[in-house]
Amino acid sequence: LRVETPVGSSLAFTDRTLKQVEDFAMKRGEMARYYAAVGGFEGGEINTAFMFITLKDPKDRPVPPGRRKPFSQQELMTEFRNAVKPMPGVESVILQDFSVGGMGADSGFPIEFTLRGRDWDELGRVSDEVKKKMEDSGLMVDVDTNFDLGMPEVQIFPNREAAALRGVSVSAIGNAINATLGGMKVGKFSRGGRRYDVRVRFSEGDRTGPSDVDKIWVRNNRGQVIPLREVVTVREKKTLLSITRQDRSRAVTVTANVAPGKSQGDALNKVQEIGRSLPNGVKLVFSGAAETFKEAFQGLALAILLGVVVAYMILGTQFNSFIHPVLVLIALPFSVTGALLALVLGHQSLNMFSFIGLILLMGIVKKNSIMLVDFTNERRKSMPLREALL
Repeated sequence: LRVETPVGSSLAFTDRTLKQVEDFAMKRGEMARYYAAVGGFEGGEINTAFMFITLKDPKDRPVPPGRRKPFSQQELMTEFRNAVKPMPGVESVILQDFSVGGMGADSGFPIEFTLRGRDWDELGRVSDEVKKKMEDSGLMVDVDTNFDLGMPEVQIFPNREAAALRGVSVSAIGNAINATLGGMKVGKFSRGGRRYDVRVRFSEGDRTGPSDVDKIWVRNNRGQVIPLREVVTVREKKTLLSITRQDRSRAVTVTANVAPGKSQGDALNKVQEIGRSLPNGVKLVFSGAAETFKEAFQGLALAILLGVVVAYMILGTQFNSFIHPVLVLIALPFSVTGALLALVLGHQSLNMFSFIGLILLMGIVKKNSIMLVDFTNERRKSMPLREALL
């Protein structure tokens, strides 16, 4: 469970916000244990906190009032999502299913892709539009991007004309800012057999906002000191928490969970439909579980096709006929219809596991069909066709 507070929040504020989530989680009888971390894992994410939650086995979970059985993991994710979102200080809450994925290349999100392009501003605008279309589709929840614009940043630009009139060089401006705000090494001191750098800069209270630039003075080429504000332009703007790239392109990662009762295939098709309307210079590339899903299903479809072709070739040599293999393979479509009917009756989806089961079922049906055709051919040697079939 990932909680985000407003961009610019302090680490202490994020910690207080997460404690509310911890209080809620500890009251849930379904939880076995949890681990909390404040501040993120990629640096600069002071408005991000994580909770890694381990649930009890389904048989050990309490049965809520009005229900016959305990909450499943997917139902609990919905419970947590609905409870955490309204909490004070929570900007957004994202849930990841770590039972099917983890951190790193595979985030555990069934919907994951990157928007790649050259211009950050355009990528940010496009990612917001894509995110809204995904949410409006009703097929996806927990839609999130790593384009977090909002961290305040002060940018100081030299005013070259004003600096030249006052005899101030650009290097002098840079040195003054570095010494007062960034800190400058001016010497060393020794203690206990170790040598330590001595760095000087403004105290913390004098380097917190744009107005603190007024406290800086810079020396010109005549030895005079001049207020820095007279030779620079100060701008305050919102900037990114972090900049990410993939395959040498600037990239914004978009992730989402499939909405309860919806299909991952339908959700991915919707994302592809959205991707076809992207502006020039921006492309959509699937990654993580979404990429694996597409590749795996394409591989399974190819396996079925090749299996039918190879089966026809082998049966043709065994029966020494072009017609009998066709009679054997005619039974395969009925295995598909029977499997789909079983999935519908059992309220199950056509996923990776059921697809593998379908391939196995087709093999069993083909084997049974071979036995029937071969037995019939043997009987036809001693009796008419109808009696042989019966």
